[in-house]
Amino acid sequence: MSDRTYPEAIELAAGEQLLALGVTGSTAYGLAHDASDVDRLGVYSVPTETVLGLGFVQGNASRVANEPDDIQLHEIGKFLSLVLKGNPTVTELLYLEHYEHLDPRFEPLVAMRSSLLGQRTVRASYAGYAMAQAKKLSKRTDEGRVGFNSDLAKRTAKHGRHCFRLMLQAEQLLSTGTMTVDVSDHRDKLFAVGELAETDPAAFQQHFEERLAQLDAIDSALPVEPDVEAANHFLVEFRRDNLS
Repeated sequence: MSDRTYPEAIELAAGEQLLALGVTGSTAYGLAHDASDVDRLGVYSVPTETVLGLGFVQGNASRVANEPDDIQLHEIGKFLSLVLKGNPTVTELLYLEHYEHLDPRFEPLVAMRSSLLGQRTVRASYAGYAMAQAKKLSKRTDEGRVGFNSDLAKRTAKHGRHCFRLMLQAEQLLSTGTMTVDVSDHRDKLFAVGELAETDPAAFQQHFEERLAQLDAIDSALPVEPDVEAANHFLVEFRRDNLS
C-alpha cells in the first residue's frame, strides 16, 4: 500500500512511511510570486528490515519528483546525516511554522533541532557557501563571464538573493539558536542585494565580506559541534521501534 497523505507526485513503497512534509522554497520564504513553483520537502522511513539488508544504501535514499509538484523526500537516516552537516535546504524542514504532514515520531527531532546544529557547520554550510559564491561571481565577472556559472547566468539576481538569505539565516541561527524561515521582513534588502549581484559583483562580494566579519564576531547560542550522539540515539531507537 502507498501512503496517500501527501501530494501524489511521489509513491512510497510497501512498508515505507511518510514522517514529515512541508512547503519550502520561495513560498516558505515569503518571496513567492504568481509564477513561482511550490516546492515541498519531506522525510520518510523504510522498514528496519530493509536497512539491515544488503541492498540499502543510506546515501542514495532520496525520492525526487517534479510533476505535478516539486517534491524531495529523504529517508530519515539520510535526513539526519545532512542536518548534522548543516545542509541549509534540509535543515529548513525542522523550522517550518506549518507542516502538511507531521508524524508524532518526527516531533522529537523538531524539539531537539538546535542541538543538531553546530557553530562550525552553520558557518561553513550557510555563510561559507554564500561567501564562496560571492567570490566566484566576482572572479567570473573579472574574466568576462556572466553569472555565478553558465546555468545561473540568467538567474544571477535570484541566486544573489539566495546567498544573502543564507547569510541572514546563519546570523539568526548563531545568535539565537533558532531560525525563522520566512524572510519577507527583509524583502527589500534581499532584492537590493540580488540586484547588486547582477550589476556590481565586486560590491556584492564586499558586502558579503563585511557581513561575514560581523557573523564571525557573534557570540553563538549554538554548541560548537552538533550533538551527533543524540542524533544517533534517536535514529537507533526509531529503527528499533520500526522493526516489525
